[in-house]
Amino acid sequence: MWQIFIRARLRRFSGRSLPIDAEKIAQARSILFAVFARYGDSVIAFKIMDEFITRHPDKDYLVITTHQALPYARVLLHHPVRLVGVNKRYDPLRMLRLVWALRRSPPDIGLNPWSHGMESEYFASFARRFHFYGKAIRYDRDYNLYRRLREYLQMPIAAPARRMPDIGDVRRVVLAPFSTDLRKSLDAADLNRVLAFVCRRFPAAATTLVGLPGELAAAANRGETKLVLGKSDASSKAFLALLRSADLFIGVDAGPLHLADALGVPTIGLFGPTAPETILDSNSGILPLRSPTMAGVFCDILSCRDPVCMHQLCESLEPTAPVPVHFERLPTLERTVCRAVPAPPPERG
Repeated sequence: MWQIFIRARLRRFSGRSLPIDAEKIAQARSILFAVFARYGDSVIAFKIMDEFITRHPDKDYLVITTHQALPYARVLLHHPVRLVGVNKRYDPLRMLRLVWALRRSPPDIGLNPWSHGMESEYFASFARRFHFYGKAIRYDRDYNLYRRLREYLQMPIAAPARRMPDIGDVRRVVLAPFSTDLRKSLDAADLNRVLAFVCRRFPAAATTLVGLPGELAAAANRGETKLVLGKSDASSKAFLALLRSADLFIGVDAGPLHLADALGVPTIGLFGPTAPETILDSNSGILPLRSPTMAGVFCDILSCRDPVCMHQLCESLEPTAPVPVHFERLPTLERTVCRAVPAPPPERG
């Protein structure tokens, strides 16, 4: 039912999305943020929104997000804001009350950082003036994720100020080896290699594997503790508690990596096809590891079914030699040739 109302409103109002400059932001008394994004995108949005509120503390803020993202918003937003978590399927009365309140007292500005779905645009459209993120500048996949949001929110681009994690006495390791993009995930062999590395490097540490139910099912025969990442408030709180207890987080390019870094957990990032320059914030504390064959390259070969670059990395993990990260230049976007496979020698005539 809600889809009907959402589509009807967006047919009337989506054409009214207009860019919002620094002057409009300075004049606004109230700002609505609607965040209905994927896991990692939501974490990035909350982090940059917190920077935005720090720069503009004199406004009333309303943040509307999903019920499973609400615990992350509570942790990552360090300023007074009104937080509302909605679940349109199971709590329609709450949705009705929220819509009624927005109609009676519309915010001055509506924004939906890192959110492309109809729900975020629907709520943002109740503001007197709104600018949909999907109508903002179109970026190539190799453009830094955090920089995109700072530009959308009319914020200065942060200067590189990376910090290396302090990996000392490690007793608890959290390992997130999976991504919804299989090119960035660890297969069974790579997972064994990473776990063997953890045992060698941190022999006294206990390891917890985290992932979606289907992902963890593939590792069911392993003896490590496991935590299922579900789409619920309770699941999000459980993962936050686990991260707070961790001495080290190790993860592939996925949402948990961004969350661990935002919480200040010492973090090692395992990068295969995607370039750290694109994924990390300029002030990130993540130690990025990647195969040297992929330095300066963002691989966008979506048809890849055998990520050689990830295999190469897991075969020779060495945290004392992190891959260089150059925020001042874009990586090379590769869509045809696998850079991890050596080119064949030229044929002799």
